[in-house]
Amino acid sequence: MEEPVRHRSGRSKLAAVASLGILTIATAISTALPAAATSGINVFVGYADFLRADPTTFPTPWYGSPQTTFEGCKPTDCTYDAGAVRVSNNSGSTVTVDAIAVHVDTCTYGGWAPAILAPGADLIVTELPTGTKTGCPGPVHMDTSDVGPGGSDYSLVCTPDGILPTVDVTINGQTMSYTDSGQVLNTGGADGACMGNESTQWTAIGHAPCKGSLLSLAPAAQTHGVGTTAVINALFTNSCGQALSNVAADFLALSGPNAGRTGNGVTNASGVASFSYSSQLVGTDTFHATVTNVVGTITSNSVTVTWLPYASAGGGAFVISDMVDSSGAHIYWWGAQWWKQDHLSTGLAPAAFKGFENGNASPWCGQTWTTRPGNSPSPPKTVPGMMLVIVSSHITKKGAVISGDVVHIVLVKTNSGYGPNPGHPGTGTIIRQLC
Repeated sequence: MEEPVRHRSGRSKLAAVASLGILTIATAISTALPAAATSGINVFVGYADFLRADPTTFPTPWYGSPQTTFEGCKPTDCTYDAGAVRVSNNSGSTVTVDAIAVHVDTCTYGGWAPAILAPGADLIVTELPTGTKTGCPGPVHMDTSDVGPGGSDYSLVCTPDGILPTVDVTINGQTMSYTDSGQVLNTGGADGACMGNESTQWTAIGHAPCKGSLLSLAPAAQTHGVGTTAVINALFTNSCGQALSNVAADFLALSGPNAGRTGNGVTNASGVASFSYSSQLVGTDTFHATVTNVVGTITSNSVTVTWLPYASAGGGAFVISDMVDSSGAHIYWWGAQWWKQDHLSTGLAPAAFKGFENGNASPWCGQTWTTRPGNSPSPPKTVPGMMLVIVSSHITKKGAVISGDVVHIVLVKTNSGYGPNPGHPGTGTIIRQLC
């Protein structure tokens, strides 16, 4: 068993500088991919500082992340203070990363094994206990912030040296060289400890450092009928808005009828992880999401999902015409005169239709429904004070089956007087449209 790697034992680096917690939150979010390399290969650089840990700036994904090959010390064996390179395969084909070499002036780091990357997978290389280096200072592999001119020891030197690191990536036998013009790997050309925390979130190589990260949920609020499906999207980016893929996101309902409900997802090439769920309970759920890396947890904003009832808990909904679909409109959603009261944009509905369908338990826009004539669908005995109602533009009858479309779903405030017999009409007022 290898002895744990402990960095800079006895050095005065930590005592010499004050720790600064740096949190940079992006104000503009982009789901676009970072600047792409040849053939859909994306190369990122970052810096991992375990000594002054900050979860928002620590490179994520990292060891243990989904679809990620990690070549470096395990977190249990290392106190990271090292540069790192991440290769993302967004080419659509499996590729082999034959070799990676990191150059800082006359210093070169290497020693990582070849890796096969499936489409969408990542390779991360960082310090190795026994990695190779040529012309590099100190005993620690990949401590790129301490490399000065001519491979000198730049530890605790706070004056930028102007060195631009380069990274050679060999894939399928072809080598591409990338310049870290943002000086992420050597923390601005000076020892990053001069400013405190050295960590920098993954940044597309050639871009200025994107120090922090942001986990954002959307939409901020959504409303659905019980039994339908809500989708919550988590977007994880660096502070420049560059998407970070292969990051596990955990979702949690903090309050509401589904309090305690959990879910999870993994960010895709656009940095998005999605969670979908359904509810049979009425009310408003509040969700947030978290991303956990080896130094801590990043928490998102909170969003809400409101669940509203249809006419019957057992399934089914009342219907109105698309000709009266406007906020504040007084509507007729049940009764013997439905076909006279609710003229459709495509013509009259069958006289046998009285306004209730039970062929679609949880209808939504773009779907269809079926029912039977009169009150044979067994409409509910009572209705809620607020309920969701279908808006249809086309209703037909074939034999004993009546069918229609769903062009909208509206929220309706119901009036008193309703009864399950068509002689007791159901009326109300449209509050708003859901879809």
